[in-house]
Amino acid sequence: MKQAEAIVFTGVGQVELRTIEVADPKPDEVQVRTQFSTISAGTEGWILQNLFTWKPTDYPCVPGYQRVGVIEALGADVTGWQVGERVVATISRHTGVHAQSGSHAALGNTPASEIYAVPEGTDDIDASGTVVAQVGYNAASRAVIEPGDWAVVYGDGLIGQSAAQAIRARGAKVILVGHRADRLALASAHSADVVINNHEQSVVEMVHSQTGGKPVTVVLDTVQKEATQREYTPLLEREKGQIVYSGFTSGTTWADMALLQQREFTAHFVSGWTRARMEATLNSFATGKMHLHPLITHFVSYQQGPEMYRKHLNKGASFLGMTMDWREAAS
Repeated sequence: MKQAEAIVFTGVGQVELRTIEVADPKPDEVQVRTQFSTISAGTEGWILQNLFTWKPTDYPCVPGYQRVGVIEALGADVTGWQVGERVVATISRHTGVHAQSGSHAALGNTPASEIYAVPEGTDDIDASGTVVAQVGYNAASRAVIEPGDWAVVYGDGLIGQSAAQAIRARGAKVILVGHRADRLALASAHSADVVINNHEQSVVEMVHSQTGGKPVTVVLDTVQKEATQREYTPLLEREKGQIVYSGFTSGTTWADMALLQQREFTAHFVSGWTRARMEATLNSFATGKMHLHPLITHFVSYQQGPEMYRKHLNKGASFLGMTMDWREAAS
């Protein structure tokens, strides 16, 4: 049995750094020593408040579903991996504490099916946020587009910016809509061709000024609010418009389904991750088509992790990307 430091949600709104135990890997598991883990602020914020209705939070728990690190040990039945290999790991297991999904820890055991090779040349910080970036990649992959088509992305968070990068890599001209000036500045520099602050500007007027009044091909919606839906509906052509809904919103009412039917739009709903999409996202990092590193506004030691969560919940700082450095955690 080994010991490792970890971020632990101990109750609703309560987070601390704890020392936990890590057993030897099971026959089908890979034990990974974490170098960096990236916070999924939206999902983990819901989990910390026990508002993630897809899976109620079991306290105490280790949160996080994405990290990059080095293989330290292999289960007896694991083949195809080597000790010392750099990998991305998702869900991880520890002893005596729930995993929700367990990546924000210095050490953890992950099923071999949830281990991913990191392509040569891939930035470690990019790799540490592969799951979040994959959500954006997944959203962008669903749209039927041609090079030069206009796509509008709603949401200036990591998922929205990843979706913008991914659909731009497919040849679309991308307009990203948000309301945080600092995030929009980053989007303008790294993710989109045009940015719009919908708290200060008319989205329809601004989009039409770019498209010459023509409809856009698709809206990638990472906000999922009915008011947002009504704002972008006029941008889409009846019978041909596409909407991709991506991300999570607590509760059940966040879209007017009747409006979708009246306009005969095509709607896509995406969630989770798959090996094919994770590997495609990692390849996008390696080839420079997508990047998270420039969007990381808070790069901190794992010891500052609890403080980051508290500031996020209390709106005490403006966050976009938050990555924790675990390299100095005790071995």
